[in-house]
Amino acid sequence: MISRFRMMGGGSVVVRTLWLLVAAFWCWTTGIPTVVASSAADLNLPDFQIPLLPSTGRNDPSSEQREFHLTYVFHHGTYEHPDTHRRLAITPETVLRREEANDGTTVSEWQTEQAVRLRQKPLRIQRLLERSANGIETLIAAGQRRGKPLDLATSAWTEDEVDGPDITDKETVLSLARIASNAYFLDPNTPGWEDVGGGFNYTDDFGWEKDGLRGHVFADTNNKTVIIGLKGTTVSFFDSPSKKRDRENDNLFFGCCCGQGGSFEWFKVCDCQTEAYTCNNTCVSQAVREKSHYYRAGQDIYKNITAMYPDADIWLAGHSLGGAVSSLIGLTYGSPAVTFEAPPEAMAAYRLGLPTPSEYHLGSLADKPSRGIYHFGNNADPIFMGTCNSFTSACTQYGLSMQSYCHTGSKCIYNTTFDLNWSQWVGHHRISDFIPNVIEYYNETAKCEQVVDCQDCFNWKYFESNGTETTTTASPTSTYTRTRTESCISPRWWGCRDESTTTTNPVTTTSSSSSTSTCETPGWFGCKDPTSTSTSTITSTSASSAVQPTI
Repeated sequence: MISRFRMMGGGSVVVRTLWLLVAAFWCWTTGIPTVVASSAADLNLPDFQIPLLPSTGRNDPSSEQREFHLTYVFHHGTYEHPDTHRRLAITPETVLRREEANDGTTVSEWQTEQAVRLRQKPLRIQRLLERSANGIETLIAAGQRRGKPLDLATSAWTEDEVDGPDITDKETVLSLARIASNAYFLDPNTPGWEDVGGGFNYTDDFGWEKDGLRGHVFADTNNKTVIIGLKGTTVSFFDSPSKKRDRENDNLFFGCCCGQGGSFEWFKVCDCQTEAYTCNNTCVSQAVREKSHYYRAGQDIYKNITAMYPDADIWLAGHSLGGAVSSLIGLTYGSPAVTFEAPPEAMAAYRLGLPTPSEYHLGSLADKPSRGIYHFGNNADPIFMGTCNSFTSACTQYGLSMQSYCHTGSKCIYNTTFDLNWSQWVGHHRISDFIPNVIEYYNETAKCEQVVDCQDCFNWKYFESNGTETTTTASPTSTYTRTRTESCISPRWWGCRDESTTTTNPVTTTSSSSSTSTCETPGWFGCKDPTSTSTSTITSTSASSAVQPTI
């Protein structure tokens, strides 16, 4: 239980008075003359020591405090301006404003020279041995083509000791949360933006600054450690419900089959469901590869910052979807990431094809090295807890299929439902409430524990295909089908590692079906405005099945 009680100044006086009363009663019952003392000190009673709270990092000899300053702001377009990539060098003359209430009503100027103080300590982290941009892109592309990540041999991985954030220190967690909130914005007339990487010039294109992913770069005085705070400029679960691009990204990352197979209110972003609770995972991976604009923008920002600080340790921080992207970028390049109220993103990591170490799966992490990913949140936030998916939930009403349940790395949960008597409500997802009412309220940081025994979309069946299942062909085709078993000995982020699978001797059957390819406005009883309808002939196979060994 996280300590939340603050000792009152007169606590020691109460204790001494109790000692005095006990001593007087003992003397009276034993016949010993009672001496009236003017104070508890006259009795020479032993001084009562109030137990100290556990160390929060300040007394840890391996923990070192450093100061960070905002040095750059990066901006990368996503949907409307995907080729826009800009940066702004922060100077003492740069005017920044901070949104205090996260609602646009309370704004104050923020001094750019203001320091952010954090503590860091050595962290052992498991990551790829070869982390060049081209090498990682090749591995991710291969995983996306096959519909699941590559299981790389142990020799492809290394365990490095890096300077990481001290997540047991309250002030460090609080500072990272403020960086993650990124509630800073520039004066509209701020000069000095420059294009990065030969991108197109959108200086005169109105609205470029309102589309995309923004990274705030904080560096220490020696440029030894750099923190990237990621936040979407318009990405919010509830601030822009009418914007198609936000729901598209969310449902690709966090839906069991990208918005299919559930409420009619969910915004469908692919046609990968083949039957009830059955999804073509290769199809989903293809959709993610084509539409995961925020992840790609995060990659570009990360690569440009590492080029500017080639010898620095990079940390990432983010809130909500920005936190999920921070975690995914951290997993990609082997950098520590601290997120706040991020939705469960393990399924997104799988669909993006992020490589995993051999034998790395949920349920066997206790003796494995850390990946350096820490998710802070409170159990009254349904988005963080993976429970914002009922037919009457706010997520569903906004068209979001938030069905994912599993986080990568470690979860650090504040028990606000018990300690503060909170009920689950999407309002507890806002970082403007989380910082003062949770992080600042508790005396200690939440205990971080690795995620074990977790499975996403347990009632769904996924299969990988060669991409020909929706085309007519004269020759028989076969697909590998993944099914669940009664028991799961080694659950992964995305399902069971030791599940039984079946294949079939090909016997070709052909059936035709009609499907609506695009739906802009889903309703309770179907699509209100289907824009096009296509009829496809599906070739499938069926015959006797044989159990295949575990992959």
